[in-house]
Formats: sequence, structure tokens, C-alpha cells
Amino acid sequence: MNHHYCPLCFAEIPIGVENCPACGRNIEAWERQTPYYGRLIWALKNPHSEVRMGAILSLANQNHAEAAGPLAECALDYPVDVVQGMAILNAIDHLPAGTEKRQALEKLIQHPAHAVRVSAQEKLDHIL
Repeated sequence: MNHHYCPLCFAEIPIGVENCPACGRNIEAWERQTPYYGRLIWALKNPHSEVRMGAILSLANQNHAEAAGPLAECALDYPVDVVQGMAILNAIDHLPAGTEKRQALEKLIQHPAHAVRVSAQEKLDHIL
């Protein structure tokens, strides 16, 4: 049987289910009522790296400065995924300059991965 995942609680559910059996939420209603940008931010919490990476790449193109904070949190929530961390830095680099971007880079200079820390510091030095 084919399955997919609830976009709200990330539980595995059968395809075509209207309400998630785990969290009880109406999936279609949530997707219809939640703007695309909000769904991308929520997807940063998804346990599947492919879903997170898709959201990261899409957020780089959305040009919302406020995405910097959630992107940085995603990198810190999944510190062993260095490729994801570097993609997040690239996404943050594409966002407009401002407080959100600076604060996100300041958080990422504390990242456990050396490559992420160094790149975050370089990007922070560039905008200061």
C-alpha cells in the first residue's frame, strides 16, 4: 500500500486520507488555508531531509527576509546534515539584507559543523 506523510504532524498516512489519523487535522483544508510560504516554513520541521531540502531551495527564491530565522533553526535542528546546512547558508545569502539575515548568520557561527561555522562567519563579515 502506498503512503505519504501528514504535512502537519509528519505521521505516515495512506494516500487519499482527508483527515490525518494521527493528529486529526483536515489536510486539504490546512493546505488550502495556509499560504505557500507558510507551508515552506512548516516543511523545515519535516523529518525527511528531501522535504526539508525542497523547502530550503524554495525559500531561497521566495525573497522573504523573515525566512532567515527559521532556516537557521533548521540547520541547528539537524546539525549532522552539513550539506543541508550549507544549502541553508546559500538560501540565507539570497535573502534581503537586514536584521533577520544578520541574526540568522550569528546563530550559525555557533553551528557544530566547521564548514557551516566558517561559511556563516564569512557571510556575516561580508554584510557587516
